Amino acid sequence: MVRVPTYASYMSMLNNALTNKAMLDLYSFQASTGLKAPNYSGYGMDSYSIVNMEATLGVTSNFLNNNTLLEIELETMNTSMETINNAISDFKSALNSFNGSDLANITPDYTGGEITFSSNTPTDYIGRTITINGTQYTFTADDDSGNNISLDRLTEDDTYAEQVMNQLKAKIDPTGANPNYTFDGTTFSFPLYTINGSSTILDAPGVTTGEAHTMSNEQYESLKNLQTLAFSTMQMLADALNVTASGRYLFGGGNSVNAPVNFPFSSLEEFQSYYDGVNISFPENSAANLSNRTVTADSTGSLEINQIGDNTFTITPENADGFLETSIVANASTTGTLTFNSDTNTINATQYGAFNTLKAGDSLVISGGGDTHNGSFVVKSVSADGKTITFEDIPGQNITANDQIVDGGGVTFSTSFPVGSVLDMSGFGSNFPTEMQVTQVNADGSLVVTTDPGYFNTNPVEIEASSKWSISTSSYYKGGNLTTEQRISENQSITMDITANDPAFEKLFRALGMIAQGNIVDTQNPSAVFDGLINADKAQELVQGATAVLQSGINSSGDPNVETNANLYEVSAKLNANYVTLNSNNENLTLVQTNLQSSIDSLKNVDQTEATVKALLAANNLSASYSVLQNAMSVSLLNYLD
Repeated sequence: MVRVPTYASYMSMLNNALTNKAMLDLYSFQASTGLKAPNYSGYGMDSYSIVNMEATLGVTSNFLNNNTLLEIELETMNTSMETINNAISDFKSALNSFNGSDLANITPDYTGGEITFSSNTPTDYIGRTITINGTQYTFTADDDSGNNISLDRLTEDDTYAEQVMNQLKAKIDPTGANPNYTFDGTTFSFPLYTINGSSTILDAPGVTTGEAHTMSNEQYESLKNLQTLAFSTMQMLADALNVTASGRYLFGGGNSVNAPVNFPFSSLEEFQSYYDGVNISFPENSAANLSNRTVTADSTGSLEINQIGDNTFTITPENADGFLETSIVANASTTGTLTFNSDTNTINATQYGAFNTLKAGDSLVISGGGDTHNGSFVVKSVSADGKTITFEDIPGQNITANDQIVDGGGVTFSTSFPVGSVLDMSGFGSNFPTEMQVTQVNADGSLVVTTDPGYFNTNPVEIEASSKWSISTSSYYKGGNLTTEQRISENQSITMDITANDPAFEKLFRALGMIAQGNIVDTQNPSAVFDGLINADKAQELVQGATAVLQSGINSSGDPNVETNANLYEVSAKLNANYVTLNSNNENLTLVQTNLQSSIDSLKNVDQTEATVKALLAANNLSASYSVLQNAMSVSLLNYLD
C-alpha cells in the first residue's frame, strides 16, 4: 500500500532523482569524452596541479612550434652552406691546378725579345724612348747624361742604324756584363719582358720587332675556363646567400625587404666590361668591397680633376675635408696618450676601444699631429682591445717618428673612401666616366683615382658645385646587421648572427672577383704611350693573391686579425652547433611534453568502458527514481481512503 507523500518525502524522492540525473550526465560525459569532469571544479584537489601542468605544457608546445620554424631556417642555411662549400672546393681545385702551371709564360710580350733598327735617318730616332727593365732611355741629339742616349757624333751613312744600336749597347750594357743581352749588328735580342714599359722607338720608321709572344690556345682556354668558373661561382654564392625561408632572407641580418647580396652582372663579359682590370680593378680589400659612403657638393664644394698619368687623376675638393669624415678626436677620454712607433708602423692608445670604430682597409687621414704625424695611411689591422692600429707598409704612408702625444692632443683621425673602392660618378652627365677607382688618399684629403682617360679632353677639369651630382660607393651587401638571440626553451637560446657581409663570404667574393675580372694578363703594348710598366708577373700575383684570400675565407686559423665569422669553417661549425643544440633541445622538450601530457591525462581521464557501464547503471537508477516519483505523485487522499 502506498502512502500519500508528504512534502518532505516528495522533496527527498525528487532530490534522489536529480542526483541520479546528475550521475547519469557525468558518466555520459565521461563515456563520450574520456574526461573525469567538464570543468576544473570536478577534479577536486587535482585541479591546481592540472592547471599548472597545462600552463607548462602550453609553453613547451609553443617553444616546439617556434623551434620547428627555426629548424627549417637552420636546415635551409646549412643547405646553402653545403652548396657554397662544394662550389668553393671545386673552384679552389681549379685555381690550384692553374696556379701550378707556368704562369710566367702567359703574359704576352709584344716585342718578342728582339728589336732591329734599319732606318739610317737620324730624325727617326731623335726624341724616341725605350724602357728596359723599368728604366726609360731617351734618344737625343746631343745629351748623353743620365738615361739619355746621344746620337750627335754618329756618321750619317749606310751604317747609321748599326751606330744607333751601338749607342744603345754602350748605355745599357757597355761591358757586356749581361749575358742575356745579345747585340748583333742592328739587332738587339733580350729575354721576354725586358722591354716592359712605354717605348716609342718601337713605332719609329725602320724599327721592327720579333714575332710577338702570345698565349697559346691551351693557355687562353685554361685562363678563360678559370674565369668562367670564378664568375659562375660568384653567381652561385649570391644565390645561396639570398635564400629565403619563413618569408625572410636568412642571411639578411634581420632585413626582410632586400635580398642581402646585390650581384647585378648576368655574364662574364658584362662583369669584365665593368671590372676591366686596367681602369677599374676588382677591390682587393674588404673595406672597399663593403663601403657605403656618399658625398655631395654641400660637403666638397667644387672639384678639380687633374690628369697625372695615362689613366690616373687626382680629384681635389674645394673644401679640404670634403671627402673626409671625422672618426676620432683624440683626448684623455677617447684615446688617452698616443704612442707612435715607426719600427712597427703602429699607433697605440692607452684607452681600451679607442680605435674600435676603425677596420682593416680603412683610408685614414691624420691631422692636428703636426708635420711629424700628419698624413694619409691605410689600416692593416686593429687589435682586439681596440688600443693599437697597425698600418699597411706603403711608401710615403708610414709612421715616420717615435714619440708620444699626451692625452691625444686633439689629433683628428678621419676616414675617406677606402683604397680600391669604386666611385659612382653617374650623376655627372653622359660626357663623364661613370666609374672611378680610388688608388690613394692624399694627406690633404684629395683622391688619386683611375678611370678611362678618353672622357677628358682638357686638363684640369673644373666641376662647379651642384645639387645634381654626388659621389658614392655602394657595397654588394644590402642587408642589415641585426644579431638576434632565439630562445628555444625557458633556459636556453641560440645566437643568429650570420649575415652575407661576414668576412668569410666577403673573402670569397673578393678572391673570385680578382680572378674573374678582365685583363688578368697585362696586355699593354710597349709601343703605346702609357704610364707605368708592363707587369710580367701580374697573372701570377693575382692568382697567388686570390689563392691566399680564398684560403683565408675557407679556413683562416692562425690569422692574427680577430674577426667574427671569419671563414667558412667557423660559419659552418656555428650553424651545425646551433642545429645540434636545437635538435637536442627539441628532444628534451618533446620528452617533457610527453610526460606532462601523460601526467595531465592520468589526472583528467577515465576508463570510457567503465564510464559507459556506470552511465547505464545511472540510467536505470534514474528510470527507477522517476517511476517511484511518478507513482507517489499519483496517490491522493481520495485514493488512499478508497
